[in-house]
Amino acid sequence: MLDIDEMSLKEIQELLHTVGYGHLGCIHEGKPYVIPMNYYLEAEDIYLFTTIGMKTHDLDANPEICLQVEEIQEPRPWRSVIVNGRASRLTEQPDIDRFASNN
Repeated sequence: MLDIDEMSLKEIQELLHTVGYGHLGCIHEGKPYVIPMNYYLEAEDIYLFTTIGMKTHDLDANPEICLQVEEIQEPRPWRSVIVNGRASRLTEQPDIDRFASNN
């Protein structure tokens, strides 16, 4: 039987800080859509990095998202975190430059 342990908040934060990439779940044309994404974590905020295109169009239409992040050590153990939230764009160039430099 598979042994599943719940991670503490500290373990979740550590995993999110360590990995830096995950799978973003959003809605595209009314259907679930999952794509790999780089991110940067600062305090309670997660910053996603993308270019203008399908993802940004989809996030403008429906900002409800989830981000799944995993750390796998073959064949076991592995850890996974799912973060739910709402996406919003950075619109000020100094903010964009600041977080883009962390990517």
